[in-house]
Amino acid sequence: MNNKPCNIVLLLIVVSIVLITDYSAATVFLTKDEALGLAFPEAKNIEKKSFFLTNDQVDTIQKTARTKVESKLFLFYVGRKDGEVLGYAAIDTHIVRTKSQTIMVVLNPDGSHRYTEILAFFEPPEYKASQNWLDLFRNKKIDEGLRIGKDIPNITGATLTSHSTANAVKKVLAVYEVLIKGAEKD
Repeated sequence: MNNKPCNIVLLLIVVSIVLITDYSAATVFLTKDEALGLAFPEAKNIEKKSFFLTNDQVDTIQKTARTKVESKLFLFYVGRKDGEVLGYAAIDTHIVRTKSQTIMVVLNPDGSHRYTEILAFFEPPEYKASQNWLDLFRNKKIDEGLRIGKDIPNITGATLTSHSTANAVKKVLAVYEVLIKGAEKD
């Protein structure tokens, strides 16, 4: 009797189980439009502003945020009502361990952190940051020391999540300082 067909079937079953298990942890919580609607519920319009960072801006942002800027293209969404800025939002996708996380960082008009929302998380659910931990950034600005393990506690069992999330929040805060606040000074 030839066991080759049985081995192939068994291999396909194992691969299927691994793939199903691997993708079962993948969760999309909110779409971009749903998240922006939550960020600016009173907004009459939400404007998308595209920025192409110069090398000097990238250097300044990286030094200020103490993290790497992966792309020179940066998008801010600006919520407005009757011409008044209600706040800013940026959506950041980054690798946590081996899979991605997409978050929306929402800033108050003065550039302080309003809140962070996890839009999608593809790592195992136990590595996802809790809302209580994300709230530790609330009302902070980039110059308030947002170091993991010092100013913001590490997430036990999810060190990579805490670092990657904090880096994304710091990057958005630093981009605000350089692009929005810096433009107001000029």
